[in-house]
Amino acid sequence: MDIRKKASRVKYTLLGAVIFLIAVLVLIYSVLSDNKETEKLDRYALIGKENIFLVYEDRLAIKIPFEIQIDKDVSFKELVKVRNYEEILKRINLIFPEKIEKYKKVKYGEMDLKVKNARNVPEVMINDKRHILTSSIEPMFEDLYRDKKTSKIDNKSIVVDILNANGKPGHARRTGEKLKSFFGLKYNAANYETNSQFSYIIINDLHREKIEDILMQVNEKYFKIKEDATIPTLANVVIILGKESKKIFDVEVLGQGEIAKKYVKALKSDGYNSVIEKKTKISGTDIQINYNKEDYYTAYKIAKKLGINKMIQRDELKNKIVVIAN
Repeated sequence: MDIRKKASRVKYTLLGAVIFLIAVLVLIYSVLSDNKETEKLDRYALIGKENIFLVYEDRLAIKIPFEIQIDKDVSFKELVKVRNYEEILKRINLIFPEKIEKYKKVKYGEMDLKVKNARNVPEVMINDKRHILTSSIEPMFEDLYRDKKTSKIDNKSIVVDILNANGKPGHARRTGEKLKSFFGLKYNAANYETNSQFSYIIINDLHREKIEDILMQVNEKYFKIKEDATIPTLANVVIILGKESKKIFDVEVLGQGEIAKKYVKALKSDGYNSVIEKKTKISGTDIQINYNKEDYYTAYKIAKKLGINKMIQRDELKNKIVVIAN
């Protein structure tokens, strides 16, 4: 009887060991399979237990904690909880300049991210919530991801199309001559198909830093990024010069002290035609500029004028720049 009991125990122990071994093999196969699938991709998002990892080839990986806000109402954690991964990918591609192709949910273990540079996403606290510091994203890609040889284009190789949308004869040519004299670039001047109050910029293959330098030498102030343009051109960038003669854009300055008054005076004297001073007490926030993504270059020119370094993207803003003068 004792022998039969011992044999039965040995049998169950062996069976348990076999089942455990099979489970371990399945786990290892799943992890290896996950790695093989992602190795085939150049760019992808890995959604783990607490973080999202954006992987850009073998050059850069960016870690985004779930607690980071996508906007003022929704965090990544909330979208992960309901498994809305497609929306996560969509929101990521609205924030980051290099698009992600696919996503992968990591079920087991940790992925071995074989990249040259790994960074945490730049953060800023707004109303006690964690947000991505969007103004630091582009410099990160310039420094750690993009090829320096292609990102630093020689000025003599730059071609700019300048289109006159304000009805002033010769204005596009005069602007082009100024840029040619200052940078040594090439330009094409022509009239735009219709007149416009706004000025626009169409970016083909010129990096942000160079565009910033160019626009600082252009007199127009209210530049919107035009992403749905269909202008056939070989130019690196297209600048459309609008009238900017009426109230087309609000610049709100929030604050109660002398700094706010100084900012309002400086903007009005520089010709900004709708500067609104709001005497509001702001606490726990640095001096900064808030802007919609398409209005980045309008905000940049204001930031340079006022000597402000911190810029925060807030896509709920429409035709409005908010300057927080704390």
